[in-house]
Amino acid sequence: MTTDDKPFFISHNSGFGKAEAKDELLHPDANSKVAADSLTETQYFGFNVPEARIHGYCYLWHHPNLHVVGGGILAWQGHKHTATHAELCDYRDYMSDAALKNDLHEYRLDNGYGVKVIEPLKRHHLTYADAKRNTSVDLHYEAVSPPAMFANGNHFEQALKVTGKLVLRGTSYDVNCYCTRDRSWGKPRPEDNLPIAPGSWMVGVFNDDFAFSCNVADQVSGNPELANTPFAVPDEKSLYGGWLWRDGKLGCAVKAKKRIVRHAHTRIPSYVELEITDDMGRTVLIRGTAVASNAWQPWTNVFMPIVMMRWECEGMTTHGDLQEGVWNDYLNQIT
Repeated sequence: MTTDDKPFFISHNSGFGKAEAKDELLHPDANSKVAADSLTETQYFGFNVPEARIHGYCYLWHHPNLHVVGGGILAWQGHKHTATHAELCDYRDYMSDAALKNDLHEYRLDNGYGVKVIEPLKRHHLTYADAKRNTSVDLHYEAVSPPAMFANGNHFEQALKVTGKLVLRGTSYDVNCYCTRDRSWGKPRPEDNLPIAPGSWMVGVFNDDFAFSCNVADQVSGNPELANTPFAVPDEKSLYGGWLWRDGKLGCAVKAKKRIVRHAHTRIPSYVELEITDDMGRTVLIRGTAVASNAWQPWTNVFMPIVMMRWECEGMTTHGDLQEGVWNDYLNQIT
């Protein structure tokens, strides 16, 4: 459990800070204020090929106080029992952070995964190649929204257009999709068990002018099995953070309603209804159905499935992420 008995991913729904070009790089000043070994700095990109049910997860996870970096890339088709079942699985946990000697301007990890900042807060180039498995990734990311820097000043998210090529075990695919990236720094990410309900980070980009992000815990109103359990919290306290990008305006999420359905055995989400209201009074209702999934465990005490959802809203459709944090107490007492 964290020192304040709250999960590390709470960002709060209290407006925005300002992202600057320097936030593309490592944050030694902010990180120096955290003594914990679990101090974390991350960089996430994703991609998908919906017609082939392919979902991709691309991550850099730096532990500055341990001088260790983990990361790499996963890409899978359909539903996988474990991350290791992915057609592309090259994610390593314990590499030297000497790979970041050029900061995050341009880096290449030991497994060949690399990202280059082409234009801060606007354009990136991501590459990876595994000749033995006839697999490669060459993707260009271009911003379609401004960064949504949360008020805590150590996390931002951004809607992106993704184009490029994926070769997956000899089969070539054009990538032409949207994704939502994120960056975090300056906070510990402890591996303690948390006695809380599952939290879902749900993101999608419908077009250049409409995107959403919402991080919200399960609610009794949508999941009545939580009633009269230690995991029940009032709906109004379940929102961890989020935003709406629409009509050229970025609004902070102030209210969310969530109903989620999970597979009875795997506990991976299969369907969700999400209603978001922002601080401009705008409300959207979004429904999502799982197309592909991966049962990732970044550490043993937590289950964090990654799901590609087919999102529907107001006659529009897109594909995006639903990523969850599910802890041991919930899995033992509710399921």
